[in-house]
Amino acid sequence: MTYATTDTAERSVEVREVAPSAIDAALAAASGVPAFRAKYADFAGRSSVDLGELPILTKDELAGALDDLVELARDRLAGAYVYGSGGTTSAPKLSLIPSEMFVSAVLAEWRPLTPQDVLVNFNTPGRLWSSHNFFNMLAHQSGAVVIPLGSVDEEVEMKEWLDFVERLGATALDATPSHIAHILEFCRSAERPPPPFRKLLWTGEGYGNRPLALTRELMPDAELYGFYGSTETWVVGCNGPTCPVDTFHVLRHQHVELQDGIVLVTNTHPASINPILRYRIGDRGRFVACPCGRPEPALQLLGRDDPQFKFVSILITPQEIAGVAESDPAVRAVQLALFRLGKPEERMELRLLVEPAAQRAEVERRVEQAILTQVYRLGWAVGSAPESFSVRAVDELSVNQRTGKTPLVVHDEPEGAA
Repeated sequence: MTYATTDTAERSVEVREVAPSAIDAALAAASGVPAFRAKYADFAGRSSVDLGELPILTKDELAGALDDLVELARDRLAGAYVYGSGGTTSAPKLSLIPSEMFVSAVLAEWRPLTPQDVLVNFNTPGRLWSSHNFFNMLAHQSGAVVIPLGSVDEEVEMKEWLDFVERLGATALDATPSHIAHILEFCRSAERPPPPFRKLLWTGEGYGNRPLALTRELMPDAELYGFYGSTETWVVGCNGPTCPVDTFHVLRHQHVELQDGIVLVTNTHPASINPILRYRIGDRGRFVACPCGRPEPALQLLGRDDPQFKFVSILITPQEIAGVAESDPAVRAVQLALFRLGKPEERMELRLLVEPAAQRAEVERRVEQAILTQVYRLGWAVGSAPESFSVRAVDELSVNQRTGKTPLVVHDEPEGAA
């Protein structure tokens, strides 16, 4: 294994480099995808290509190769899953992942469960979501017992299910941080202790201040195990109880570059179906020395670098919502107002400028229904928290007083603004 020194704002750290043979193999696989032949044509026949010479792969480019990837997957001896990561129901962003889901490679470096554990899988199955299946497989290959429960949103059911999993001797749970916070807030309001979970496995969004405060208050001895990645790249890095929740150790088959702080990922696993070669995952980060004491540098995440954002644990692009709303003939312009994004009480209000002759209430109802049925998975997620999303016709949209521009997204304005 070779290393290169990278200077950070704080210190020099040793960053693992990807082996030339692994680059060649990843390039050959990507070049074999018809949609990418032109992209990598200048590198055909070359060996020992420097990774930095290769062009960056974008989300749209990968999405455009889906049909080719499905055909290539049909020629494999092993099976594959199709998972979704966003978009609309008519054009979701899809990904092809080997049926084994790289779990063996993950467990070689990150093993949060033992055969003595009983894991409650709170991630929701179906609708092309990936986390539920992943954690079932992780428990299976760890020799643990798994209770594949799925998300529990109704407070009338919460007590019964928590009593049930406690009776079965649950020792661990997996869920998004938002759902962990929801469970703990229920326990606190019901004045009942949480089940004796010793381990909390999480993914899907950052472990924000609210979930962390609730965890430390109600489950001070629970160990946190998180992983970072995306549906396209799969698991990129993991952390454990002695790591900061925003810092992850990159897996050996994954390679991370930072280009002006932008995270680029290359997956060198031979079973990979998606050609993840310098893929712009959509985050910013830096390499740091992790307080856990592991000698290699870790990746600390600093936020998003693209217009996508997480809302009710769904990755959303504002343009997707705007596009659905603006397809209504009575809608002239739209604006998204986000309140307390990333908090348990987060809320989105879609503001509409409508034609003067239009019936506002009817347009609001029509647009809301269209968005909740067409924006991928949003309607399902909002169904458990209907107060988190609303549509409102307004007389004017908010304007940036300095530039005179009308932004598509505004944050935490006073209630009833515009």
